[in-house]
Amino acid sequence: MKRRLALGEAKLTLGDVEAIARGWVGLELTPAAQQTVAAARAVVDRVVEAGIPAYGITTGVGSQKDFGVNQAMIPVYNDRMITGHATLSPGPAAPAAVIRAALGIQLALLAKGRSGVRPALMQSLLARFAADDLPQARLGASVGASDIVAMSQLAVPLIGKAGVGDGGAGPAPIAGLAAKEAVSLLNSNSLMLAEGCLALLEVRGLLDAAAVAAAMSMEGFRGNLQAWSVPVDAARGQAGQMRAGQALRAALAGSRLWEAGQARLLQDPLSFRCVPQIHGAAEAAYAFALEIFETELSAACDNPMIVADTGAFISHGNMETTACALAMDTLRQALAKVIEASGQRIHKIQWPGFTGLPTSLAEEAGAIGGVQFLNLGHLAAANVGAVRQAAHPAMLNYSGQIDDGVEDVAGNAPQSVAETVRALGPAWNVVAIEMACAAWAIHRRGVALSDLGQGLRELYAQVLPLLPIGTEGVRIFDVGVVVDVVMEVFAKGRSLVR
Repeated sequence: MKRRLALGEAKLTLGDVEAIARGWVGLELTPAAQQTVAAARAVVDRVVEAGIPAYGITTGVGSQKDFGVNQAMIPVYNDRMITGHATLSPGPAAPAAVIRAALGIQLALLAKGRSGVRPALMQSLLARFAADDLPQARLGASVGASDIVAMSQLAVPLIGKAGVGDGGAGPAPIAGLAAKEAVSLLNSNSLMLAEGCLALLEVRGLLDAAAVAAAMSMEGFRGNLQAWSVPVDAARGQAGQMRAGQALRAALAGSRLWEAGQARLLQDPLSFRCVPQIHGAAEAAYAFALEIFETELSAACDNPMIVADTGAFISHGNMETTACALAMDTLRQALAKVIEASGQRIHKIQWPGFTGLPTSLAEEAGAIGGVQFLNLGHLAAANVGAVRQAAHPAMLNYSGQIDDGVEDVAGNAPQSVAETVRALGPAWNVVAIEMACAAWAIHRRGVALSDLGQGLRELYAQVLPLLPIGTEGVRIFDVGVVVDVVMEVFAKGRSLVR
């Protein structure tokens, strides 16, 4: 049976989002959350009964906020708001794992009791999740001030209307929406957060893989490990660098390279020497992004916010996503630097002037053979370029005047997340190519498996047989077989966001 994840007071974590996305857990509300949801709903009911003007409850939204909705029309208004806001435009469909995570995040936010939806709607959402009845939503329709269009598309099946795609195995539709429920269903960043969190999980694996690739390159290059030693990291004092240094040294524990006289050069090229610093910057960026996104998983973003204790309803701007965009832009640029350095090591490790080995790591100098004969350098350069292109910041690209100028700024977090997802594929390719070239160099130097770092031996033993060493040009070599091995080790086999 699946583990049960109770939604309510506890904060949702990145690990929880992964468990939800992979279908490892079922969801339920804590007793306290059920009471909180009911108390918030009572506030909405009192507002409606008293006829108080309240944004999205008894009035329209956006530029139509100054128009009231009479009590008799509220069910029709809520139904038509969901259907109207679900407008379709051509674009990619969100992967099933992203949809599942978005539904879980939405439920966790509603369970905080700050939205004012009915307990009956919560039960319908929980039943839909339990049945794994996944509607579909298209990406690319949000500027980062709530995923209004996509979340409406996810909500359409709840009211018995055909959406982008209907699972068909879930519970029967509810008998219409009540006041405030339409705006609560569509007014969140749940889809962006889902895609962003799953991208963060993949970036974590990618950074771990990149560290191992760099360590393997150091073995193949026979570089100077003193540049990666504890005193160097301690003297800098940057937390990210110290974390990166620990990972690199763990991969190289037991390596002969730590012995005096093993390094070939007094000082290696910067792409080798500065791995702790470059990867350390990425670790700092990752920690920043993780803190921002995990905080957002419990943030009150539904507008207006219901305060059950006081009966207040507060209009606000918590759906704005500049923090998420800044975090993801920063991480993506740091990742691009990691990949750029990886690309440089790929070239250096096959360059005779740096390695002292035959051109292209061929068995002997000649016209045939080696990694460059397979165009691995060209492939790496093209993929490095793709990662760097995706690294351009997205946060400042919005300058629209939506809803008659009411929505004149937006965070652009969905675009930043999308660019991060776009960078992942070519980034994995570069890391895998580096591992292939590094393994090739280790083999060419005749380094024994027992002389390698303990954290590298198993992966080296997996990668080396995949390489066409000695048969270059006989058959087409597919780098994808190396990518698959690397992702199986570091990304649990497959991407959840692509």
